[in-house]
Amino acid sequence: MTQSAPRSTQILVVLALINLVAYAARNSLLAVYPDLTLRYGIDYAQIGFLQTVFMLPHAIATLGFGWAGDRYDRRRVIVVGVLITSVAGAAGALTTSYEGLALSRAVVGFGTAAIVPVANSILGQLFNGPNKASRIAIFNLGLFFGGVAGVATGMALGFPNVVVALGVPGILLAVVLLRQPVPTHPEPSAASSLTQGLAVFTKKFLGDARVLLKIRTLRWVIASTTVMAFAAGGLGAWFVEFLECEKGMGKGGASTLFGLALFGGLAGVLTGGRIADRLRTRVTAGRLWTIVIGVSLTTPFVAMSILVPAGVGLYIAGVATMFFISWYHAPVAATVDDLAPVGRSVAAQGLVIFTMHLLGTAPSSWVIGIVSKRWSLTDAMWVPTVALGIAAVCMAVAATTFAADASRARASRTSDELGL
Repeated sequence: MTQSAPRSTQILVVLALINLVAYAARNSLLAVYPDLTLRYGIDYAQIGFLQTVFMLPHAIATLGFGWAGDRYDRRRVIVVGVLITSVAGAAGALTTSYEGLALSRAVVGFGTAAIVPVANSILGQLFNGPNKASRIAIFNLGLFFGGVAGVATGMALGFPNVVVALGVPGILLAVVLLRQPVPTHPEPSAASSLTQGLAVFTKKFLGDARVLLKIRTLRWVIASTTVMAFAAGGLGAWFVEFLECEKGMGKGGASTLFGLALFGGLAGVLTGGRIADRLRTRVTAGRLWTIVIGVSLTTPFVAMSILVPAGVGLYIAGVATMFFISWYHAPVAATVDDLAPVGRSVAAQGLVIFTMHLLGTAPSSWVIGIVSKRWSLTDAMWVPTVALGIAAVCMAVAATTFAADASRARASRTSDELGL
């Protein structure tokens, strides 16, 4: 099914709003750490572990949702995830124990795993061409608007009201998505029941993973994005607390700086997408070099955020950090789509996101919580700073082999279209 420009734009907007709500649910606890400490009597390490509990099922479920997205109606796959997220998030308001809250966050993490890999596949099909990264960048704006919405709602309502308030929009958007004319998958598999699908999941997906991991560039992209996710996850989870406890800022000032930093990230997503598409017209691996530049420029600003006192310098460093680190979002999604062999686009997106979150984001908040408990939160913030340098090196290596691997992926699609 070929979509007109207005229809494609409409689908893009709906998916971006769903992404916004999902990230708001993910970040809903960042501004309510004092409420959690008071209600459940927990420390830094336990607060950090809540993010790990969220990310572990999120990462694992990405595999399943990615596999399902290549075989079933992609709208319904996303809708299932959104409904799970909305109900489980609201249920967190009823918990009276830390364990119950952790269970709620785990199920929310599971549900949100359906959104990004499947949506990236839909958008890659709708906007395939020279502007792919720029269009996917719009989808990724939901990440930053969602971050702002989650933190702002948490500040305004506190816990547990915040998780209830963020459950309603997801249900409404799920209904809207079901009415959108999302194109069918280019390579639909034979129809099968859900039970049959689950029965063959392990065999089928592991087969896809073996094929995908043979792509050298994809392996280096996975390594880079995993380390990058560790850095970004740790910085995001502890930034407000760091400003309040280590820089002496009040809650209002810390939240204002966090909000400005997120809007800097929003500008970074758009900028990164545009630069990536322009560099791609000049250099085959231009999108990957965009990421290398962005991450390399992030590192000194993170160091500046740690070292300078509260003031104008800290505001500049915080906003610049989020601006440059956000360049990677759209170029990574577009690159993974370029590298995926025919019929494995969602599986490729899912595999990258799985490793990013399982090995990167999931342990990051907990590790920083443990380090800060042993030494200080300032000392702990150097851990993600070093990780950013490692991520830049890995992505530079990936750029050197991209042209050959992308060419092989294009050849596989061409052969399939010709029936060879």
